[in-house]
Amino acid sequence: MGKSDVDVRPAAAAEAVAKHEPPPSPATSPATPAGTTDERLHEVDVVVDRAAEAARAFRLLDQQQVDAIVAAMARAGIRAAAELATLAIEETGFGVFEDKVVKNYVATEFLSDYLRDKRSVGVIEEDVERNIVRVAEPIGVLLAITPVTNPTSTVLYKAIVAAKTRNAIIFRPSPYAIRSCERSVAVLREAAEAVGMPLGALQVVPDAAHDVTHYLFKHPGVDFIWVTGGPKIVALANAAGKPGLSVGPGNAPTYIHHTADIPGAVVDILISKTFDASVICPAEQTCIVDDEVYDEVQDEFLRMGAHLLTGEQVGQLVQFAFGDGDKVNMAALGQPAAELAARSGFSVPPLTKILLAPLPADLEQLASHPLLQEKLMPVLGLVRSPDVPHAVQVAVLVTEHGGLGHTSAVYARDAAVVDLFAASVRTGRILVNAPTAVGALGGVYNNLTPTFSLGCGTWGGSVTTENVNYEQLLNIKTVSHRRTPSQWFRVPSNTFFNAGALDNLRDLDCEVAVVVTDAANEARGVTDMVRSKLRTSHVHVFSEVVPEPDEETIRRGVAMLEKTQPDLLVAVGGGSVLDAAKAMRLFFEHPDRRLEDLTVPFLDPRKRMADFPREPHTVRLVAVPTTSGTGSEVSPAAVVTVGERKETLVDYCLVPDVAIVDPLLTLSMPESVTLDSGIDALTHALEAVVSIFASPYTDAFCVQAARLIFDALPRVLDDPADLAARTDMANAATLAGLAFSNAFVGTNHALAHAVGARFHIAHGRANGVFLPLVLRYNAELPTKFMPAPGYSAYIAPQKYAQLGRVVFGGSDPAESRRRLFEGVEALLDRLGMPRSLQELGVDEQEFEQALPTLAMTAFQDLSNRTNPRMPLLKEIVELLRTGFVGGRVDAH
Repeated sequence: MGKSDVDVRPAAAAEAVAKHEPPPSPATSPATPAGTTDERLHEVDVVVDRAAEAARAFRLLDQQQVDAIVAAMARAGIRAAAELATLAIEETGFGVFEDKVVKNYVATEFLSDYLRDKRSVGVIEEDVERNIVRVAEPIGVLLAITPVTNPTSTVLYKAIVAAKTRNAIIFRPSPYAIRSCERSVAVLREAAEAVGMPLGALQVVPDAAHDVTHYLFKHPGVDFIWVTGGPKIVALANAAGKPGLSVGPGNAPTYIHHTADIPGAVVDILISKTFDASVICPAEQTCIVDDEVYDEVQDEFLRMGAHLLTGEQVGQLVQFAFGDGDKVNMAALGQPAAELAARSGFSVPPLTKILLAPLPADLEQLASHPLLQEKLMPVLGLVRSPDVPHAVQVAVLVTEHGGLGHTSAVYARDAAVVDLFAASVRTGRILVNAPTAVGALGGVYNNLTPTFSLGCGTWGGSVTTENVNYEQLLNIKTVSHRRTPSQWFRVPSNTFFNAGALDNLRDLDCEVAVVVTDAANEARGVTDMVRSKLRTSHVHVFSEVVPEPDEETIRRGVAMLEKTQPDLLVAVGGGSVLDAAKAMRLFFEHPDRRLEDLTVPFLDPRKRMADFPREPHTVRLVAVPTTSGTGSEVSPAAVVTVGERKETLVDYCLVPDVAIVDPLLTLSMPESVTLDSGIDALTHALEAVVSIFASPYTDAFCVQAARLIFDALPRVLDDPADLAARTDMANAATLAGLAFSNAFVGTNHALAHAVGARFHIAHGRANGVFLPLVLRYNAELPTKFMPAPGYSAYIAPQKYAQLGRVVFGGSDPAESRRRLFEGVEALLDRLGMPRSLQELGVDEQEFEQALPTLAMTAFQDLSNRTNPRMPLLKEIVELLRTGFVGGRVDAH
């Protein structure tokens, strides 16, 4: 606390300077020797070794023993408060005895009160809700640098905090406050060792030699450096390459706004600026006052005992205190105002409290004024400010001249002014309507943590802006127990199924309805069928949806909704139509949302960055599938094509309100659509069953869906008019949709999305190419497991076996799994599905050119996030290559 660029000569030297006499002989002053002997460095090693041994012994003490030591030290320190204050005055030659006593009380009584019942040994915190336990460990050996400005209070405080944290501490005091430090340590050590503090836990290395300090900074036995000092010593400590805390100089600005309690603010500032004759770094240095109350504030200062300096007196003061260039004359520090004036060459009344120095309001002139810097003396700069922005600029300027990160204050009753000041000024402590010198120490004017180590953050070369206390001197071990997050199973509020289910549209009240479909379904008369069952004559049709709809199609649909303002949306068609309707409702109800913001990649859907709306819908959505495969009628997903890639919107706000699964609507579907959508449904079931989000709920749907598909899909192929088979397929597709709506899918879909968008291949057909490959890929020992707290063992092979046993039987898991895989191969062959991209007409050269992009697109696809096996990029390339030619993939 205080500047390292002070002209640190002892009191006798300071007096000599004041009297313009030669300083005392070197024999009476601490001197830095040309070099430190090896013998002395060996003695320092012994000190560090003793501290390390004490730290090891300290670590064995429990909380009760530690608290007994802390209590004994605090009691001893407070009893010696006056003695130590007297010694500090005698040795340093500056400050105020009474205030140094107060400082010693804060460093003992206030600190003791704060530390009481605080845990610092073993388990210090248990967070039952998050299943986390925090365990405290000491650091080891601390090296504490202490300043000449607070030669006893800082020692008391650091020693007690070190004991609370079971750390041994070695003090390196200012060369001009050695006796103060040694006596403080002796008082504490005697009391602490009497109740069990390990010998060597509290020591002083009193050498004046800088070499010793540098040696300790690099010493392998020192674990932590704790510096209270100016920028030079802070820089040296930071350069030592050790963990540490550095507390630099302060240059605190204080702003008095015109709404402030002016008499109260003036008294506060006088209390603070006269506290220990201002040799405390958080003390006010420059007071900025609104123009409209400037004269009133100045008069109040004068009435309360301040003296307003003339221009000539300011010059004399500057010459005396700062005339030596970048060094401050120590003879100017910590002197009463009248004594400081006399030493500067002019006189003021003997009871003058502080000297007021008017400073220019012009920022450029102010920046070059010598009294803008920290003044560890009862001198307060005074700046008249025309408005709040200017006042804040001045405060910022003051901190940039040696006070960044430290302390500032604002006196105002206007909350907006306080907020602006706090947002603009870069100090770790911003005190509101309170004095900075005593206020920053904590516990007196506010609830700040009591301290004599004021963190200045990265602005001041430190790692914290906190009021440093015991928490910063502990290594905290976090014991985090495994957490298995809860899962979910969500479904639409109503699902109607089986032949004739479309009649349920008659029960829906609405004023205006929009039917979303495609040209093929409109041509088949599906739109008229829906219109006939709705209870409103205000029905509009949007039939512009095409396979793999793009954003432009969605926006055209939104434009129709904006024009017609419906309260019911009926989507009738395949997955593309249903997906388009979901997206249309989303962007109609929330035109501020952007597709690119809602398709941000995620690792865990519960923690994703995409911000989907949570408000209730204003438009009901009814999904009526005319194919048996996508499951979109019950899913929270909508796939939109953007260029040559597919983007997936995923959120439960997309789930339709009503699903109507009527197999009659699928009877006239072309064979290719029937088969493609059937394989898509099978892929949903076989991916969801091994997903890292799979659950007993989704497993049941997967098994039943797969059983129905293996049986019904060949029957539909043989007889498209087989209503029973169509019904089984329709129900299977919805069951698989319910499964993947909650467990999601995997790498098979990621691959199909990539190649489907690039080569315009139907989604189900692309899934069919990769399905046998991904089944075997997931059944093998993974190269890399997918991180999943709810998926404690790799069970994909067992899950395949369980499903295979239900559908195909088998005497053991391996047999059941083999039968499942062979059943998939047989079904694909039975349906005549293409087994490779090459067979689908993809040109080899075009495929090879697209391969890097395809692999990266598939790798980044959201579907991969729930695959049981983490797909490596090179493995995706292998799967794509194998899918191009057809055959089994080798995962390694």
